[in-house]
Amino acid sequence: MAIVRHPYNTVLVRAYHNALLMEETKRKYSRTTTSFRGRNAMEYIYEAADEGKGCRTQGQIADYLKISRPSCTTLLDKLEQLGYVERKKDPLDERSINVYLTRKGRLVTVFQSTHRNDMIDAILEEFTPEEQRTILRGFERMNEVFEQCIVVLEENGRRKATKGAPKK
Repeated sequence: MAIVRHPYNTVLVRAYHNALLMEETKRKYSRTTTSFRGRNAMEYIYEAADEGKGCRTQGQIADYLKISRPSCTTLLDKLEQLGYVERKKDPLDERSINVYLTRKGRLVTVFQSTHRNDMIDAILEEFTPEEQRTILRGFERMNEVFEQCIVVLEENGRRKATKGAPKK
């Protein structure tokens, strides 16, 4: 029996597939591109400048990316080797490591952001400002639903993991 798909589902699946394909293609042919997660980390650090901080801690980055601390350390090691970030002990709390973008890291982040902004402008150019606001609200709502689904999936995964664990 065929699956009846909602037209939005078809578009969402295609968009997800194309976004992944675009990321893989960029990574394949670019000298400056790191992993998708690496670019997300760099953009998160870059946003800290807008907040007047200029850096993020390793813990903040791990929490933002929803990865373990050791995985974050490995990611930051790679970004540091590429010359995109530098880590320094926090002068006020030496247990904490602050992560800064280097000049090279800022340039790569701005380049990636500019490329995405150009794509967004090309998508939105045929829509009225009111339609653009509606589209933005749709994406905001989509992200809210995704985040709710992630919470439910994590809770279900934890429940299943504890069910199979030996009782003490």
